Amino acid sequence: MLLERRHGNGYTVINATQDFRSTLTARWRLPLGFIPLRAGPVRAPRRLAVLLAMALAFVGAVAGPAIPAQAMERRTGETITVQASETIEDDLVVSGRNVRIDGRVRGDVYAFAQSITVAGVIEGDLIAAGAQVTLLGQVQGDVRAAGATVQLSGDVGRNVLGAAQLLQLGSGGRVGGNLIGAGSSVSLAGDVAGTVTGAGETIDLQGPIGRNAELALNSLTVGPGARIGGRLIYHAGHEMSIPAGVVSGGVQFIPQERGRPEQARPGERFNALGNFLSLTWLAGSAIVGLFLLRLFPRFGAEFLAALETQLLPSLGLGVVALIGTLPVAVMVALTVVGIPITLLLVAGYFSGLLIGWLFLALATGSILIGLVRRGRPWHHSWAFLLGLVVLYVATRLPMLGALVTFVGLSLSLGTFLLTLYRTWRRGDIPPAPSALPPRTSPVPAVA
Repeated sequence: MLLERRHGNGYTVINATQDFRSTLTARWRLPLGFIPLRAGPVRAPRRLAVLLAMALAFVGAVAGPAIPAQAMERRTGETITVQASETIEDDLVVSGRNVRIDGRVRGDVYAFAQSITVAGVIEGDLIAAGAQVTLLGQVQGDVRAAGATVQLSGDVGRNVLGAAQLLQLGSGGRVGGNLIGAGSSVSLAGDVAGTVTGAGETIDLQGPIGRNAELALNSLTVGPGARIGGRLIYHAGHEMSIPAGVVSGGVQFIPQERGRPEQARPGERFNALGNFLSLTWLAGSAIVGLFLLRLFPRFGAEFLAALETQLLPSLGLGVVALIGTLPVAVMVALTVVGIPITLLLVAGYFSGLLIGWLFLALATGSILIGLVRRGRPWHHSWAFLLGLVVLYVATRLPMLGALVTFVGLSLSLGTFLLTLYRTWRRGDIPPAPSALPPRTSPVPAVA
């Protein structure tokens, strides 16, 4: 196969056969990662990159640590180890079955594996998802971790956001900021300098908390080493026994009656359980999205092509579909034969919202990576995961989160519908290729 690359004035020229995998690999050098699958001159999607980058600019100001600001080093494999003598100067992205970091990472670490152990030093943030996440060393920034078991026995310089079946801060652990945690069992034996917000079936307090604590629980254990420097607010079905001298600022019990919503002021509403559920949804979305990219990469390319070439029509169509579909489904359900049609319509509606959102995450991550790496190749899976995290953070921003959610859902749903229509008109929905290359590399010119 012959490939020719010429850069200039926003164009990349690719002369190649119609082999989909090769074409896709060759075009990964562009900012979006995917571009329309057709031969000949193709304009790099700079207009879309500028528009979406402007829309997401405020995310960088609020969630800067969650977005890599420098070059990344990526490692994949069955077992990945950063040796104690090794220092990584960039952000590190690792995925595999077992990940262990004994050395020093001067940037952020993004880890996705069955078992993740950090015994070294991370100078930035740790974002980890796995069956077991263990911190034995030091993280100078924030820790955001989700898994079946999250165990923190090291030092965290700033804040912790954790969701797990078992969330544990060991006796040797220390959190320099605040801790938000949710799980079936939450155990805090270490030192938390700031506030604690936690939700769990059982909560065990054995260590000091510097400021206030707000807990939602069914069972509470307070050990002899527990101290709370501020107030303790706990939500439970019945009042708990709190030893004297443990809480400096007083104890407030808020009863939770079964079958009745809790009555509390907006400033006192407890949302740690919501954080746990949203993190679970984020992890599930990541799995579904990677599965879709694996099975239907060409549809993803067509989605990004429609997003780049028909941005405003996609947004307009999405607004109409987002607002009007459910009322139409209700009216159809009132007819004699309308129930099956309604069920199909509602199922298609929510499926379109999910699939469109996942491909919008791919576009978002690809743009951000393209702006940082400036044309160097990058795998679409990492772009998707980055975009999913960025959208997750953006939709939870105070005041702006609802607007971001509405615009994002409208844009993604409208683009999804346009992509389905364009694909149906051509009648060329191909099967997924047997495999995609795990990593792209620059394609040399062949005479």
